[in-house]
Amino acid sequence: MKKYFTLISFICFAVLKLTSSNAQTVAVYSNNKEANADYLKALEYIKIGNPRTGGSVDSLVIATQLLEKAVVADSLFIRAYIELSNTYWMFDYSYPNSEKYESMVMQILPKAKSVIAKALKADSTSSAAYTALARMNLNYEYKWDEALQNFAKAIHYDSSIASNYSYYGQTLALKGKWETAQQWIDKANTKGPNDNRVLLTSGIYYNWKRDYVKADAALQKINPQNVTSHFFTGLNHLNAGKTDKALTILKKLYDDYEQYDGGSKALLAYALVENGQMEEGRKLLNRSYELKQSVNYRAAACFVALKEYSRAIKLLEECFNQHGNWMIWLKYDKAWDPIRNKKRFKQLIDKMRFDM
Repeated sequence: MKKYFTLISFICFAVLKLTSSNAQTVAVYSNNKEANADYLKALEYIKIGNPRTGGSVDSLVIATQLLEKAVVADSLFIRAYIELSNTYWMFDYSYPNSEKYESMVMQILPKAKSVIAKALKADSTSSAAYTALARMNLNYEYKWDEALQNFAKAIHYDSSIASNYSYYGQTLALKGKWETAQQWIDKANTKGPNDNRVLLTSGIYYNWKRDYVKADAALQKINPQNVTSHFFTGLNHLNAGKTDKALTILKKLYDDYEQYDGGSKALLAYALVENGQMEEGRKLLNRSYELKQSVNYRAAACFVALKEYSRAIKLLEECFNQHGNWMIWLKYDKAWDPIRNKKRFKQLIDKMRFDM
């Protein structure tokens, strides 16, 4: 009898432990079980599909389908809307054979904006939704005032997110309002001195300002250091005239450049050309074209370094027509100093309406 009760007690304990374990591992983000399950599955597919970490982009297709189902099942699922918008943007990356998803890329901006509009309809006080909308205004629509308005709303509804202050300052810098921009950058770093998004944005801001020492200091504080921080550190060294240091960093980013993104290939190619290694630079740039992962803006910088100015400007014009996010660098990027007086380049600057 004692053994019988011991066995029953053990079984009950095991069942309770299993139940408790399952309860702890299944996160609940929506009261709609179907929506919650689809959301959790989508997160797993995003982990294995992120092209920035060498993931299979096909997995992102499944992730978007699951997230789209989740927001249909739960129209108030703000977290899923935000995740869906972010996932759409993952397709806008220079992974190998990215043209396979060209139809998806062409639809990203309207689809992402539509998703965020639905999120704001569900919750007009969502700081995350206003941030997502503001970043689209900034990086892809070049609508500086709309970006400022939406970043301001994001800050109003959640003043604790330090990166929104740095994005606000970055946008003001694009309008040429450096003094006010600096105040916002300083405020961001006071609020989030160890926030990696603040540090990255600050690094870019100081690079635009051509204060390469402060840019490097901000980028070096990013913890842990990652592909993005190394990329911008290498770019900052290039602009500072420290080509050797840039080459050392950029060559170490990945052991296998076949799995690397086209933008980074082009940046390394640019560094090689700046170092006088013309053929090596051309070879690497051509490789990005062979893999169908070229980035027009970054390739254009290579052609400027190679003194092929017309080709460079043509690529920049294509980047503008495609709403490329690198175009916000056009006003301050040192790479364009040799062509700033070219008529077509001036026309591009006018189209960007930086000071408006």
